[in-house]
Amino acid sequence: MTLAKDSQIAPDQLRELIVGSARALTTIAPLLITLPEIESVVEQNTAAIERGYFLPDEDEQVRELFSRYLTTRAALNSVLDDMRPHAIAELKQTQPQHPEVFLVAFCTAVLLMRSGRYLIDRFRENKTIWRKLDEAEPRYGIPKKQFTNVYRSLTSVRNNMVFNDAVGYYRENKTQLLALRSDPVLKPIVQILEERDDFFENKTSDFVKKRLRYRLHSFIRRHHSGFKNVTFGLFKVSGSLIAEMRNKWKRKRVAPAVQRKLAKLLQPGDVIITRHDDAASNLFLPGFWPHGALYVGTQAQRQELDTEGATWKNKCTGDNCVLEARKDGVLFRPLHDTLNVDACVVLRPKLKNEQIVEAITRGMTHQGKCYDFEFDFRRSDKLVCTEVIYRSYHGIGDMEFELKKRTGRVCLSAEDLLDYAVDGKFFEVLVVYGADGNRFVTGDRAQPALIASYQTKRL
Repeated sequence: MTLAKDSQIAPDQLRELIVGSARALTTIAPLLITLPEIESVVEQNTAAIERGYFLPDEDEQVRELFSRYLTTRAALNSVLDDMRPHAIAELKQTQPQHPEVFLVAFCTAVLLMRSGRYLIDRFRENKTIWRKLDEAEPRYGIPKKQFTNVYRSLTSVRNNMVFNDAVGYYRENKTQLLALRSDPVLKPIVQILEERDDFFENKTSDFVKKRLRYRLHSFIRRHHSGFKNVTFGLFKVSGSLIAEMRNKWKRKRVAPAVQRKLAKLLQPGDVIITRHDDAASNLFLPGFWPHGALYVGTQAQRQELDTEGATWKNKCTGDNCVLEARKDGVLFRPLHDTLNVDACVVLRPKLKNEQIVEAITRGMTHQGKCYDFEFDFRRSDKLVCTEVIYRSYHGIGDMEFELKKRTGRVCLSAEDLLDYAVDGKFFEVLVVYGADGNRFVTGDRAQPALIASYQTKRL
């Protein structure tokens, strides 16, 4: 809290502020996360904690809880900001002048502190969870380091001093404050405080321990973050250089005529796997087929597929019909740009239309994120090409992709996706072009041609 000068306000305006704030609190309080909900999330994600990273569906469950917490926290802070100058003025009085002002402000502070401590006390010792919550996630409007910011606020010396002063005021004037239940507007506020009466034990020694724990948490986070920033910078520089190391004047084998032929076959939700013959990144990425993209379809195709009017169909317009992660980030791109390659494979998901809509909708939420030059699938704030497909489809229908460890990182390669299709799982092989000369292979011949292009080379 920030101390403020005594605030003068007309009695009718003060009453209006109290009524509005009290009603806001009674609306917000039922939305706050509870300890059983937090415990349930931890229990349901035991497997994620043991493996050290979250799968996409697990990631979203934790994000949704944290997003809900941050939303209610922001609402409570808004109420507290309105009441703070008047409550501070009341604390300075030797005798209560406007106890109803203090009652509403104090109840707001209690809800803030209590819900925050539930979250911090349960998650602070679990690196898998708190590092996930410290990641930026534009889909939920969450900036980076939000878990640490909440932790810092709860262990702030000034915040705790002001809160302890408020607890002292509450104890000294408890009888008078609880008597305000006779006011119909304030009765729900009194009930909230009575239900949380056991929360006001706040020993100095306990605060010191919490402060020391935060300092340790902050130290670990800063050093981990510093190391990640350095390594990401190195990977970004080297990755960008490698991505540009190819002959830009060489004519690509997927010529415009082939692109037009492919465009007639493609449907929303198809996965496009591609290869540049002369890309230096082929030396570092596993397999013959290194890159993947998600075809989201033209506007006409999306409108035809989307029979229930989902809003995603208007998120990419014009020629942009592919969601693809490259060094410049996860962006919607024209098909001719994605197919400006030497070879490609098209995979079609074995899903119903409504499931494909769900997958594309989920994939589109990642648009605008940066490219992950570290290839770290444990994070979702930056994505590589195949991670767009992974985070779009994992958990839809029976699709469950297994991440494999390569060079110290767990990931899903483009050829892992092809393996699923060859094994008859999740996808069917629709088209292969450029694997063996400039041939366009479809139908029953497509799968054998695909197998010959990469699996026989592993032997």
